[in-house]
Amino acid sequence: MNKRTIRLQSWVLAMVAGAVVAMGPSGARAQPAQGEPYRIGVILPMTGPTADYGSDFKKGAVLAEEEINASGGIKGRPIQLVIGDSKNQPKDGVAEFKRLVEIDKIPAIISTMTGVILPQFALSAETNTPMICVGAITPEIRKGGPTVFSNYPLADDEEREIAEYAIKVLGYKTAAVVYENSSYGKTLSSIFIEAYKKLGGTIVDEEVIEKGGRDFRSQITRVGAQKPPLIVAYAYYAEAGLILRQAAELGVKAQFMGHGSVQNKAFGEIAGSAAGGFISGSPHWDDDAPQVKAFIERYKTKYGTGPDLYGPYFYDAVRMFAAAIEKGGYTKEGIRKGLKELKDFPGVNGVMNFGPDNVVLLPARFVRFEGGQWVPIKK
Repeated sequence: MNKRTIRLQSWVLAMVAGAVVAMGPSGARAQPAQGEPYRIGVILPMTGPTADYGSDFKKGAVLAEEEINASGGIKGRPIQLVIGDSKNQPKDGVAEFKRLVEIDKIPAIISTMTGVILPQFALSAETNTPMICVGAITPEIRKGGPTVFSNYPLADDEEREIAEYAIKVLGYKTAAVVYENSSYGKTLSSIFIEAYKKLGGTIVDEEVIEKGGRDFRSQITRVGAQKPPLIVAYAYYAEAGLILRQAAELGVKAQFMGHGSVQNKAFGEIAGSAAGGFISGSPHWDDDAPQVKAFIERYKTKYGTGPDLYGPYFYDAVRMFAAAIEKGGYTKEGIRKGLKELKDFPGVNGVMNFGPDNVVLLPARFVRFEGGQWVPIKK
């Protein structure tokens, strides 16, 4: 641990070490936070077809809120999360951003989902409101301006690693790609395809599915006719689950692979037995790290189940904003500067530093769906 990490607040270090309630220097319990709260806006898809994501995201954020406040808050004052529902629709995401910032006077926002965050960038710039994007991995985030941050690595890093893994580790030099007709699907698939081809791979088919669709048999049939050993799917968990189930029904056999969007419990329920063997690559914590094991135990104690992929990033985002408020003060400019000055932040997902583009870089790890859960693939 270096000197910069040591200077971070004691409650951060205590939580990373696995303490449920932070202790003061004397070992006594910290007094619960009291007084006027520091409010942070969190915009999630709480209703609509991706509400399962929103539920998991919220769990991570709320756990951070509760632990921070139980540990004494920020200089004795609590934080309070104010939730907005984007429904995973751009217009609703814009409306909720405006409500939180203009009406509720909240100085900091956490948001997610590619289609939702992109139109929020202009609002963030116009109102000088710092926002942390979580799980939305479009490279356009790099162009968001000085108020836009991401604590989750972006597709131009992640998809290149997935392409390298497919060829160099799995040995698949021929593949087909199925992607949803959205900015998310188009962006990620195009980055993967470009990187895959540069590495000497061949793409034998590209099929487009409609977001929210339920019957993909014609696309799967066309893919199956090419007999690719690898099929890479860029779709959210519901559509990806249906792709696998319908592929099994049609007798299409291949190794299926994708990025982190499928790492949701509902994926296995939708795909059924066809989910077995699916490989997902994403920035992911070190399962053997003590702070990860401690976090999982605290999460299970509160919710009765383990976390999904993205919930822990919301947990870290709330804690990053809290540390930024502690460092720079409870103003928009103070919070933005506080985020920029965070160094070696001990996130549960790994040590985080914002680069010049306000994006963190974490290594990708790969997991396989086995026995109803995501199991790390050992190197």
